[in-house]
Amino acid sequence: MKKIILTGLILLFAIATFDFFHKSASASFIVGTEEIKWYTLEEAQKLSDVAPRKIFIDFTTSWCGWCKVMDANTFQNPTIAKYMNEKYYCVKFNAETQDTVVFNGQKFGNRGAANARSANDFTLTVLQGKASYPSFAFISKDRMSFTIMQGYMPPEQFEPYIHYYGEDMEKTTEYAEFIKTFKTELPSSTDKQSPPAATDKH
Repeated sequence: MKKIILTGLILLFAIATFDFFHKSASASFIVGTEEIKWYTLEEAQKLSDVAPRKIFIDFTTSWCGWCKVMDANTFQNPTIAKYMNEKYYCVKFNAETQDTVVFNGQKFGNRGAANARSANDFTLTVLQGKASYPSFAFISKDRMSFTIMQGYMPPEQFEPYIHYYGEDMEKTTEYAEFIKTFKTELPSSTDKQSPPAATDKH
């Protein structure tokens, strides 16, 4: 009789444990499903022509280690991804592409050798010759002005910037003032330590 009761308790415990982890796993999966929708430069411009929105460009390369860290830790954060999808047309741009790209009707190519680490002229133009990665550009809705930032940033460091430019606060408020009242939407468990900006240079 004791063996039957004990077996029953073990079975109930196993079912309850499975149910708990199943629900937890499902919840985690749902929370983390938001991902940034990346467009090509051409697609972002076409979308912006129809429904004006700022364009965010992530300049990256295949050899950039900090770019991979930025992808894994910041761009895959669901809170960051959700906001980016709402406010920007996001472009992940190969800074060293050999392809000719067109921006605002102007063509940009790569004058370097195909097997060399040479930046595309669009990269050099937007980054003002400072070819280090990762680098980011916030381009205005009319695509006539842009702001660049460089270096790896964890979610808690990156989030205020995407809100600052996403809400057009740069037109009326200095960033130093904006950050004083900014309220994060990141979970409280997010690591608050922000390392200095890190880049891989060309």
